[in-house]
Amino acid sequence: MKYRNLDLSFSIEDIEFTILSICLEKLVKPIPMHSHGKDSYEIHYVSYGYGTLHLSETSYEIVPGTLFITGPQVEHEQISNPAIPMTEYCVYMKVKPSVKAMRGGSSLILDFLQHSFWFGSCDNSIHELMKQTLSELEKEQKGYRIVLQALLEQFIVQIARGYQIEESHVHRGVNGSPSDEDLIYLIIEEAFLYHYKDITLEALAAQIGLGRRQTERLLQMHYHKTFLQKKTAARMSAACSLLRDTSLSISSIAENLGYSSVEHFSTAFKKCYHMTPSAFRKRRMTVVSG
Repeated sequence: MKYRNLDLSFSIEDIEFTILSICLEKLVKPIPMHSHGKDSYEIHYVSYGYGTLHLSETSYEIVPGTLFITGPQVEHEQISNPAIPMTEYCVYMKVKPSVKAMRGGSSLILDFLQHSFWFGSCDNSIHELMKQTLSELEKEQKGYRIVLQALLEQFIVQIARGYQIEESHVHRGVNGSPSDEDLIYLIIEEAFLYHYKDITLEALAAQIGLGRRQTERLLQMHYHKTFLQKKTAARMSAACSLLRDTSLSISSIAENLGYSSVEHFSTAFKKCYHMTPSAFRKRRMTVVSG
């Protein structure tokens, strides 16, 4: 269940929030390592199941009731427990504090935004708010956007109230972007996250309504990578996740990633990680068993 292009905006304490996507899904497949662009925050609430959240240098065990926030440039990867996969509510949003809010100093919401990563837990009120939000989106009764705004304001305030910093990376100076631009970056991130197997530059350009050259320039400017570099990085992150599953053969993983042969996959993987997929899997198994 996924609702995109919502473009639902409201302000709290002179800080503008634009909600672009809300979803509820069971994470059967790994969500490979990825990060979000500037001003972007993703709130994850796991209502059921177990798994692991991997950051570039740290891992966290996920259990029912886990809440975590991934902000700008925070690379993260989610792996479900195959026996009891995670079911997750996810809210993707852009944030723009006003000059007045920034000059005003500390506040409930501004303090929340100063940290681009947080991992913890929450009470049942967050789950209830998410269930009500999905219900309003599904039914679309008269006035539902007004109700949605009220629910999402409560959602953000409740999170900010319970915000306790355990391990965080400080991020300051949030700047806003036009909603059309926000949607473009959401489309780009989802394209590489879910369609790394067969996404093409032409297809991506068509999705965001730009030409091939404009799309390449946008990727270079915003992510400092070419289309091919971005696609390769997405494939390699997915490869690392898939290699953890020893029931999958190297050839099936190569096929899942869109490579024409195991040799092409192995060459690309070795170029990125300086070892073959088989060696990576063997090292991973040794680390886990040790």
